[in-house]
Amino acid sequence: MKAVRQYLDFFRSERQRLEAGSLPLLNAQREAAAAALERLQFPSQKVERYKYTDVEAAFAPNYGIELTPQKPADTTEKHSLEPEKHSPATVSPSHPEALSHYATLTDVNADAITALNTMLVQDVTVIYAAPGERKEHPVQITRTLQATAPLMQNRRLLIVAEAGAELTVILTDKAVAGQDFLTTQVTEVFVGEGAHVELYDIEDTQERCHRFHQVFAQVTAGGHLTHGVFTLAGGVSRNQTDIRLTGEGAAVQLLGCAVLGGTQHADNNTLIDHLAPGCTSRELYKYVVDQQATGAFAGRVLVREGAVQTDSVERNANLVCTSQARMWTQPMLEIYADDVKCSHGSTVGQLNDDALFYMRQRGISETEARTLLKQAFASEVLNEIPHEALRQRLHVLVEKRFRSCENCQLCK
Repeated sequence: MKAVRQYLDFFRSERQRLEAGSLPLLNAQREAAAAALERLQFPSQKVERYKYTDVEAAFAPNYGIELTPQKPADTTEKHSLEPEKHSPATVSPSHPEALSHYATLTDVNADAITALNTMLVQDVTVIYAAPGERKEHPVQITRTLQATAPLMQNRRLLIVAEAGAELTVILTDKAVAGQDFLTTQVTEVFVGEGAHVELYDIEDTQERCHRFHQVFAQVTAGGHLTHGVFTLAGGVSRNQTDIRLTGEGAAVQLLGCAVLGGTQHADNNTLIDHLAPGCTSRELYKYVVDQQATGAFAGRVLVREGAVQTDSVERNANLVCTSQARMWTQPMLEIYADDVKCSHGSTVGQLNDDALFYMRQRGISETEARTLLKQAFASEVLNEIPHEALRQRLHVLVEKRFRSCENCQLCK
């Protein structure tokens, strides 16, 4: 109650400042969002979708909430995958009709984090692909958190790919060490008929970051969405991904890789909702959990009545490297249609002793052998990324993460 009250009190006292530099479209949502947050309160761990993350503890500190809208960002197609040097927050849409999709996939009355974000967010990043437009290079947004006092940042992202469009978006979160940060982000993705969208979210922050990111996506007939979440470094991270397949032949691929050490906590919660016939979903999440870290995965695939000829595969595989590390896994299938092909499974284990022995016998040190086996384990997810340059970049980043883990300050 107390944690929610501080945000509601802030909203009431600073509403004029919140709305002064914001869009009327965003301002129109605030009162309903505040009422929903007051009614819902932050979910306890008794709530099924939040059972693995203590939301109240994450939001209880008194963060300084960023109120000044950031200037429109020069977010463009990039020939290079090097991160941008600035931190974009707002893109003025070339096509105002894209904003008509804003908040149509989110329900503030169903989720407190969504309600909080809607109540406090000041701007929205809009990425739009017109019918038939094919963006040759990925759109990149790199955000770096830096402050001299605890800071909270609320973000909103809207991605619209019209019929036949092709679009790749890469999001990267970074943070300067030595300060407490809290971020919420709500991303809405509309994949039009026959469109292809790739959305990748890379977290490479620090141990004092708390990150709550939610993705709500709708894929229509013949559309395809690939969404990947890669947790390389951070503190407490919770990613929620809700996908609705609403048109015949729609497809989604969800990918996730988490490399956890120290006292990191990463929680991925997914829902794939098959509402139409002939849709396909593929889901692969892998965790490497070391030291005192905690990982959690809960994935639900829902096949509605009438969604015949659904083809769905869900898999979660995990390496737990120490006796202090913890991994929670909960794959779920809920089927209300006949003539479907669905499977799900999860594994939790340790490094293979036989493989370690084999490598040691060939002159490879134990440390190097463990690193190579962890890399090979994570590579299965990375190799599924369609975008070649990003795939190679993530292979390098994951290797650096494993090789620096022994001396990394994050894990101290």
